Amino acid sequence: MSAAPRKTASRKPVANRRDYDRRRKRGPMRKTGRPVWRQPMLLGLVVLLLGCGGGGGWWAWREGWLVTVQNHIDAASRSVVAAVTPFKLSDVTVEGRDYVERSALLTALGVQTGDSLLGIDLQAARKRLEGIDWVASATVERRLPDTLYVTLKERRAVAIWQSGEEYTLIDRNGRTVRASRMPPGAEKLLLLGGPGAPEHVGELLLLLAYEPALARQLRAAVWVGQRRWNLVLTSGVEIWLPEEDAVAALQQLAKLDAAHKLLSREYGVVDLRLPDKLYLRKRSGGDVPSGPA
Repeated sequence: MSAAPRKTASRKPVANRRDYDRRRKRGPMRKTGRPVWRQPMLLGLVVLLLGCGGGGGWWAWREGWLVTVQNHIDAASRSVVAAVTPFKLSDVTVEGRDYVERSALLTALGVQTGDSLLGIDLQAARKRLEGIDWVASATVERRLPDTLYVTLKERRAVAIWQSGEEYTLIDRNGRTVRASRMPPGAEKLLLLGGPGAPEHVGELLLLLAYEPALARQLRAAVWVGQRRWNLVLTSGVEIWLPEEDAVAALQQLAKLDAAHKLLSREYGVVDLRLPDKLYLRKRSGGDVPSGPA
């Protein structure tokens, strides 16, 4: 009797094992006490660097060093543009110039024939022009291919203020206008006198606007006691206005003059300082009281 065949048990392939593990086992990670960025020395170094940088920047700004460097960079840029540009300055056209002298204008612009039109600093030229006493505002434009176009808005003098032996031009807003020479027609300007007169010239012009016929005869005005005006006509007649209600007094005088020709007679002073009364002073002296004004 033959023996039954034996069943061979199936064996799973076994992976080759290393006799030892070459990888080094890592131990558990330990947390340090503080993050790197919170280490005292590193944090102090960062603060020091930031402080030095900020302080240096503030110092450079305070001393104007950064502005100077920027100006040099701008000038160098304009020089480069000037070297390659085909547009050369050959003409300067000015609009609105009555009082400003040509030499002062060209000095403020700082240009000359042959300069690069694109290399001109328009903003700097404008600021220099507005530094001239007569100039209230200015604009400077390039007009290719060869023209620099300047528009001026000049201050207009309305009066000359006499203080001692000095004469200063006054504009409508009471600002003093200094000039190396008197403008054309300055001899026809209103002559102001008295301390503080320029600051009140606007009030005077408003007052005269109510009586334009009388304003055309006015030669001078004196600010008296920091409170009222004395008006001097071209005929030499003086009108002493009151501190209050000067407009009403001036209008009443105009009516009386139209009826009685007071300002064309022998009177040298018309005193309106008191309400409801009119005093007339003859040229030779002596007051002549009149009835209610």
